[in-house]
Amino acid sequence: MNAGYRLLAAKYLRKQAKILRAQFDGIRAAEDIEYVHRARVASRRLRAALQMFGECFKPRLVKRWSKEIKRITGGLGDARDCDVQILFLREELSKQTDPLCKPGIERLLILLEYQREDLQKGVLKSLNRMQERGFFKDLEKGAKQVQAAAGIDAAERNRGSYARAEEHILTNLDDVLSQGKALDREEDAVGHHALRIAVKRLRYTIEIAKPLYGRRIDASVNLVKRIQTLLGEIHDCDVWIDELEEFAIEECDRLCALYGHANLFARLSVGIERIAQDRRETRVRAFGELVRLWRETTEQGGWNDLVAVVRSSSPETNVDVPSESAAASAETTIPEEVSAESVAEESAGDTVAVETSVVASSAVKDADADSGEAEFPPPAVRAEFEKEGDRSLRSDSGASAVPKKHPHKLIVSR
Repeated sequence: MNAGYRLLAAKYLRKQAKILRAQFDGIRAAEDIEYVHRARVASRRLRAALQMFGECFKPRLVKRWSKEIKRITGGLGDARDCDVQILFLREELSKQTDPLCKPGIERLLILLEYQREDLQKGVLKSLNRMQERGFFKDLEKGAKQVQAAAGIDAAERNRGSYARAEEHILTNLDDVLSQGKALDREEDAVGHHALRIAVKRLRYTIEIAKPLYGRRIDASVNLVKRIQTLLGEIHDCDVWIDELEEFAIEECDRLCALYGHANLFARLSVGIERIAQDRRETRVRAFGELVRLWRETTEQGGWNDLVAVVRSSSPETNVDVPSESAAASAETTIPEEVSAESVAEESAGDTVAVETSVVASSAVKDADADSGEAEFPPPAVRAEFEKEGDRSLRSDSGASAVPKKHPHKLIVSR
């Protein structure tokens, strides 16, 4: 295994593990939700790094570390999602002027706050387990051994590192372009979720390799962030819509069990429908923005630019080291900042067209098309109301071809 690549791996894992560990006290205090957010992002980056650098470490270590990280990432993810929903409802409630909407929103808020308390127990259990099993000491020891084995003369930016980074980035890009076909179907929530996961992996892979490319890859990082943010917004809306429907059914059942009828749910339905309608409208807007950004990226050669940057430092082009300005930027090594993906993340000129065997069709639905709203409340609940008599309710001409193992076909047009 290339020494420079192993050095990159060890440094990145050590850094992200330190970031993760630094959040634990804040998570336990439960006074600032950003500790959970930062821990979640660090854990995701650790998972992505182990997938990319797994060959640099002993298989048994990778397996053990991956298991621990997966466990804590799941708990942190659920807690973060709940935190975001609670924050949204509190803001919505504070600006709500219709008194008829407040009971339903308040009831949803109370329910989510109880759920968050339960989730905190699981999060703390995962944190304690990770520390008791010596995860951080184990990873630090393993990473230091790999770093020492690489030798003091090892350099991250060498032919082997570029070759491995290129392979990982282009493989993930292929996956993104393949999953992008889901944008032909506005209501394909499952496809959009798969695209979101693929984009997230591509972003983390690019960020991990940033010490190799420096500033030249910043535009691609920012592009992928924008796409991921919109996909995240769409996913959040899908989750809201599904959970609101489930909530309506469960709440009706609860009221029927207590009072023998669901009449009282009419007081809650107005606020719940207000949130559901807002989430449906937000999804339509976010999907429209995503489709336009995807088309613009394809038509203006955004994906071409990423491939060109990755290949410009590869062995095939016989260029090992970035320009001085980019190299200076790369000296900062792994990016320190934590993504704000869950909190609102974040050329006119010659045209470069990119074609790929897996690129999504440009025949994407217009974002202003009908959103295909689901009936709300769900039929089962509406039937209960009616039974009770209540009806409320983004060019580089020098770009060379990509290796056959990555089936892109670059077409540069002027």
